[in-house]
Amino acid sequence: MKSPKELDKLSDAVSELLHNGSLVKKGKYYSYRSSLLQGTISINKGGEGFVTVAGYDQDFFISPSRLRTALHGDKVMIVPIAKRRSGKRVEAEVVEVTERKNTRFIGTFEQRPQFALVVPDDVRFRRDIYVAADATNHAKPGQKVVVRLDAWEDEYQNPEGTIVEILGYPDEKGVDVLSVVKAHDLHFDFPKRVMEESDRIADTIPSEEIERRLDFREEICFTIDPFDAKDFDDAVSLKLLDNGNYLLGVHIADVSYYVREKTELDREAYKRGTSTYLVDQVIPMLPEKLSNVVCSLRPDVDRLTYSVFMEIDQSGVVIDYDVAETIIHSKRRFTYEEVQAVIDGQPPDLLDSAILDQVHAMHQLSQLLTKKRLHDGSIDFDTPESKFVLDDSGKPVQCYRKDRLASHRLVEEFMLLANQTVSKHIGLRDQPAKKNHYPFLYRVHDKPVSEKFDNFLRLLKVFGHDAHLSKSRDQIRPKQIQKIIEKVKGKKEDLLIEKVAIRSMAKAEYSPVNIGHFGLSFDFYSHFTSPIRRYPDLIVHRLLKEYDYGMPYKRVDWWREVLPEMAKHCSDREKVAMEAERESIKVKQVEFMMQHVGNVYKGIISGVTGFGIFVEITEFLIEGLIHIRNLEGDYYIFDDKNYRLMGERTKRSFQLGDEVTVRVAHVNRDKHEVDFELLENEP
Repeated sequence: MKSPKELDKLSDAVSELLHNGSLVKKGKYYSYRSSLLQGTISINKGGEGFVTVAGYDQDFFISPSRLRTALHGDKVMIVPIAKRRSGKRVEAEVVEVTERKNTRFIGTFEQRPQFALVVPDDVRFRRDIYVAADATNHAKPGQKVVVRLDAWEDEYQNPEGTIVEILGYPDEKGVDVLSVVKAHDLHFDFPKRVMEESDRIADTIPSEEIERRLDFREEICFTIDPFDAKDFDDAVSLKLLDNGNYLLGVHIADVSYYVREKTELDREAYKRGTSTYLVDQVIPMLPEKLSNVVCSLRPDVDRLTYSVFMEIDQSGVVIDYDVAETIIHSKRRFTYEEVQAVIDGQPPDLLDSAILDQVHAMHQLSQLLTKKRLHDGSIDFDTPESKFVLDDSGKPVQCYRKDRLASHRLVEEFMLLANQTVSKHIGLRDQPAKKNHYPFLYRVHDKPVSEKFDNFLRLLKVFGHDAHLSKSRDQIRPKQIQKIIEKVKGKKEDLLIEKVAIRSMAKAEYSPVNIGHFGLSFDFYSHFTSPIRRYPDLIVHRLLKEYDYGMPYKRVDWWREVLPEMAKHCSDREKVAMEAERESIKVKQVEFMMQHVGNVYKGIISGVTGFGIFVEITEFLIEGLIHIRNLEGDYYIFDDKNYRLMGERTKRSFQLGDEVTVRVAHVNRDKHEVDFELLENEP
C-alpha cells in the first residue's frame, strides 16, 4: 500500500506526463503516446470506423463503442487492442481526436420545450447537436441549417454547437443541393480579388503570341461534349497520311497561359483543386470568364491550345509524336449524341462532308485503339449512370439510365492516348538512370486492396465463375480481371460484378512517384486533357513547358520539393468533389422516388446484409432497402460467405444478383433513404 505522500508524487508525475503529452488517458487507464498510432478515420453508415495509418498496409478497425468523439475524416490517435476474428484487421480504440476535419455540419433544426438541437444529415454523425437558446440564430423548426461544432469532449454527452447559417426549408428550391455544397465546404462565388484579376484578362490574343505558336487555325478540328456543357477544354483533329497511318491531334485549352503561378487566380484554383459537377449545376475551379469564355474552345473563334500530335500506325501504336503550343479555330461544337448519329449513319443536316469523313475516320481509329488497349490488358468498365431531367424549380421529373455510347468511347480513347503520351514524354527520360531527374505529376493506380480483392474472388465463386485468378494480390494482372468482365457481360450479375471489382481496386491518385496505372495497364499515365476543371492538368502543362524551354536546376529542386504535397492536396480535393457529386445524385434520386411511393418496379438484389437486402431498380439505377423484419414467413439468417439471406425453416434464399419485384414503401428525405417492400408473384 502506497503512503499518501507516495500517491501524491505518483499523481503529480502522471499529471506532468499528461500535460507534456507523453501520456494519454484511455478510459480508466493510461497509455504512453509512443505506443499510439496516428491516422485518419473513415466511418461507414453502420457507425464502424477504419483508421488509415501511414506505413501500414491494412487499416485498423474501430467498433462503434470505441469511437469516442471521433467523426468521419478526423485525425485521431488510436491504440491497437486485438485482432478481429477474421484475422484480417487489427482492432483498435480511439484515444484522442487530434484534428477535426470539419467543424461545420448540415442538419435539421428542432425546437424542444427546454432546449434546441440540430439533427445532422450525415448518418455517420451519431449524436444530435445541442444548441443553446442564444445560439439558434432565429432558426425555425424544420429548417435546414449550418451548425458550427463548438465542443464535444465527452462521448456520453451531446456535442454543443451554434447555428451560423440558415439554408431554408427542405422543399424550397435549391435547398437540397445547397445543403450538399455547404456540407462539403464548397463555394460557388469567388473572392473579390480573384474576380478582379479575372476581369483584367484580355479577350483578344496578342499578335506576338499568335506568331510564336504553331498555327492550326485553317485545319479542321472540333469539340465533342455533353449537350449541356459550357466549358470546352479539348478539341480533336485527324488526318490520314500517305503511308496509311493516322495523325491524331488532341488540342487542349492552354489555361497555363492565362493562369500564372503566384497569382490570385492560381491560388484559388489550387485551393479548389477541381471543378465539382453536381446534378443541376457546376462549381467551377476557375471564374466563368476563363472557364466558359477565353479558355473554352468555342466554335468559330481563335483559341490558344497545347496540342499533342500522334502518328498512329495500323496496329494502334504511336510511332511518333510532338507536343506543341498552338492556336486553333474550332469548326464545330458537337454533342455526343450528334457524333453518335453520324456513326449510326444518320448525320445532322448540312454537315460538311469533310467533317463527316473525319468523324467516321475517328470512329475507325477509336475502335482500333480500344482493341489494342484491351489486348494489352486494360480493364474496361462499362457502368451506366443515373441521370435526371429537372423542371424550372429543380425538381426531378424524369430519371433514366445513361449508357456509354460509341461517341463517348471515341473521345475517351483519344484522351487516354494523349495523357499516356505526355507522361511517356517525360517519364521515359528517366528510364536509363532511373534517378527521377525529371519531377512530374503522374496519375497512378495501385494493385487491388487485399481484403476487398478477396471479396471479389468470393463473389465470382458464388456466381459460379471459374476466374482462374491468382489469390495473391501481387500476382494479379489487369488483363485477368478484364477477361472476367468480358465473360459476365450480358448476364444478370454483370453490373454487380463490375461494381465489386471497382470497389476491390485501390483508388487512383496523383503522385510524383510513378508506379504505373494498374487499371489501364499503363506504365506511364498523367492528366493533361482537362486544365479548365482539374488543377493537376495545369501542373502538367507548366512542367511540360518548363522542360521544353529548359528548366534550371533550382527550379527542378523546387518542383521535387513541392510536388508531393501538391499531389496529396489534389487527390484530397478530388475525393471531396466526388463525394459531393455522388451525394447530389442521391439527393435527386430520393426526391424522385418521393413522387413514386406505391409504384411497382423490377429490380436486382445489389447488396445483402444482416439487417436486410438492398435492391436496385433496373430502370433508374436507384437503390433501396427491404428490411429483414419485413421479410415475412420465416426467420432469415445472414450467410455472408454466399451473399444471401436464408430462411431457417423454408430454406428460401435472397441472394446477391436475384431479380425481384418491389413496391416503393417509404422515402426518408433527410436521411436519403428509400424503403421497398417485396412483392410475391407480381409482374
